[in-house]
Amino acid sequence: MIKLNNLTFSYDKQNQILTNINLNIPTKQFSLLVGPTGCGKSTLLKILAKLYPEFAGQLSGTVTLGGLKAAMMFQNASEQFTMATPREEIIFALENLCLNKAQYLKQLNEAVRFTQIDYLLDQKINTLSGGEQQRVALAVLIAMNVDLFLLDEPFASCDPAARKFLIAKLAHLRDQGKTIILSDHVLAGYEGICDNLFQFQGKRLVQLSQAEQEKLLRKNTDSNSYTFVLPQQTEESCFTLQNVQIRQNRLLLKQEQLKIVSGKTTLITGANGVGKTSLFNALTKMIPYSGSIIYHNREINKLPTRKYLLHVGQIFQTASDQFINVSVADEINLSKKKRTNSYFTDDKIAAALSTLELDSLLDHVVYSLSGGQQKKLQILLMLISDQDVLLIDEPLSGLDADSAVKVMSLLRESQKARKQTLLIISHELRNLADWCDFHLIFKDQHLAYTNK
Repeated sequence: MIKLNNLTFSYDKQNQILTNINLNIPTKQFSLLVGPTGCGKSTLLKILAKLYPEFAGQLSGTVTLGGLKAAMMFQNASEQFTMATPREEIIFALENLCLNKAQYLKQLNEAVRFTQIDYLLDQKINTLSGGEQQRVALAVLIAMNVDLFLLDEPFASCDPAARKFLIAKLAHLRDQGKTIILSDHVLAGYEGICDNLFQFQGKRLVQLSQAEQEKLLRKNTDSNSYTFVLPQQTEESCFTLQNVQIRQNRLLLKQEQLKIVSGKTTLITGANGVGKTSLFNALTKMIPYSGSIIYHNREINKLPTRKYLLHVGQIFQTASDQFINVSVADEINLSKKKRTNSYFTDDKIAAALSTLELDSLLDHVVYSLSGGQQKKLQILLMLISDQDVLLIDEPLSGLDADSAVKVMSLLRESQKARKQTLLIISHELRNLADWCDFHLIFKDQHLAYTNK
């Protein structure tokens, strides 16, 4: 057993995150942590990984790992990479464990084979998609041959096929005698695999009974089918792509013709690494492209970048990449200064902060927020900034079900009131599909509308 006795943790005297946690977590089993955004899941994993309180916060009580060697995969996998490529990253980790070349090559090859990342090994990590980075981060832990895998939202950026593959791989590790403890908001795929489910209820952490666990996992299995309409040729275009090619190490997009309808919401789906985020980066002039991308009858490469980006904004997949200032209040005040529209009044912003449960966090450093809290703040900031077009990359990442509904409601109200054009990349359709007007599938270097 991993034993937590009277465990209490706070980042400062005013903000206690965990209170008197008493719990036994079985080893050599697959355990899932669930609970609302900001409840303390990531904090508990970092305590188990012995990152806290060494690097932050104050802890009382005891944690006993029973001699297990542990390693953690962060919610934002890019935060834990230090080398340029996956191969270099894995070798670096193993050299730090004082393995010789023959040993580390053997463990590298086993980890690569297990996670099937051979095609990623020598690519630059900063060019990989979020889902690909998560798979690489898991390969590093497997190569290190740890006993205890601590995984914080490890599939937040993964497409459904990759998610299913990685859950099965973790189950296989459990069957080999490894201990798996992970947090997740999306509960699809764990039925029949998860041994234990621990739920945060307020500041308490309780283990659900087998019947309660099965009921919760069944409830959250998404078996819905979705339908969409196809855009009409007569509808006004926001973007028109003609003979566009986008390359990042390899050819990602080769699009002869595509129109994005103005004033509507378009969902974009596709496998990890297919080029969805690169498409957004091209639309905001962050990476080059060949061919023609026209924004309301003008080629975007001929538009002054600063002026163009007042109209077209991008909500990054990693929320912390969007922040400039230190505190939540500073970020809000900066966005208020950029307002060009009266829709988000001070009263409406205050109401949104309350709805998103951010109003009590105004004096907090943005980087101390949980991943879900950062995502909610990021989306609110970009809505306040008031662009005509928003390119939104994984808006539900790190959000519990209640927070996802609140965020989608805020986006929906803003889009309807201001006739914004929204392009949304997401692997999680449950809270999105019924609202989106159109659906683009990115596959085989091509984008195509579908009614499914």
